[in-house]
Amino acid sequence: MAKRRMTPFARFFIVMLIIVPLAYFGASWYNGDDPLSLRDKLGLDTAPREEVVNVQADRPDTTIERLELRIGQLEKELQQCRQELEGLKAQTTNQK
Repeated sequence: MAKRRMTPFARFFIVMLIIVPLAYFGASWYNGDDPLSLRDKLGLDTAPREEVVNVQADRPDTTIERLELRIGQLEKELQQCRQELEGLKAQTTNQK
């Protein structure tokens, strides 16, 4: 059997049969069109699901009590920091 070589035009023609449709679908997809309705098949156009979360509000009295406790803790911490600051200021004045 004789050996046949493929001509350059035949190679070009076969490559164009593959590249042109891919380029068309790619350009259509990029421009927002959907030539094969792939978005529907892949589920890309479905609306996002909204999650319902049940949140129970804390009772106001417990929230206020917690806030008052936190305020008390912060006031104590502030007093300690001020005492520490005064002690450091006294040390720096004694060193001069």
